[in-house]
Amino acid sequence: MNRWPIARYLLTTHYIFLIIIMVGFYAACAVLLTVVALFTEIRISTVDVAGQVVCWLALGYGASSTTLLSTMLVHGRTRREFLREYPVFLLITSVTLAALTAGAYAAEAAVYSAFDWGQKMQDNRIFESASDFPTVYVAYLSMLLIWLTTGAFLGAAFYRWQAGGVLAVPFAAVLVLTGGGFNGFFSLVPGLRTDTPDLAAILLVSLGLAAAAWAMLWYTARDLPLRVRAA
Repeated sequence: MNRWPIARYLLTTHYIFLIIIMVGFYAACAVLLTVVALFTEIRISTVDVAGQVVCWLALGYGASSTTLLSTMLVHGRTRREFLREYPVFLLITSVTLAALTAGAYAAEAAVYSAFDWGQKMQDNRIFESASDFPTVYVAYLSMLLIWLTTGAFLGAAFYRWQAGGVLAVPFAAVLVLTGGGFNGFFSLVPGLRTDTPDLAAILLVSLGLAAAAWAMLWYTARDLPLRVRAA
């Protein structure tokens, strides 16, 4: 019997697809940087600015989980299998994409150094330079874990309750804003910013928030009805 069928499927399809998307995304950033450099002096990190877009891409992909769940149910898999295996896929994906992003920062740093450009990071980041590889990696790992899982919860909420899913938005906002206070992404509440250099603490908080998002996802999707479109 095939063990972990949903996770295996995702890791051989969606996982590879997301890596390709991220490589293409950063390649597009490199092209944009080249064009901008023709007209003005470069003073900020293009990859770092693009990080704000990655947040929303992660949230959007997470929200698409309900489409995936529906497909799994139609093909004979269960909600329990999905809720057990999907978080494993998200964790592995977050680990990989965070490493890929940290590599993009390092590659950009080499290019900037060669042309003597300034690689200023955004003020809300918990790292000051691309050379701080561990902090860059942990910041993105934290963000991806929280935003992907929160997106899955939101997607399930809107799928199940349709317009009533808007009631899930405040809970999602608490998760991402609290996480942003630790990882430096999208924290609109100054009081939540900690600027802690303790990477272990950031990881623990991130895992806790991702677990909270998964618990909300489990509550929402454990008996999620399968919607069938009329012909």
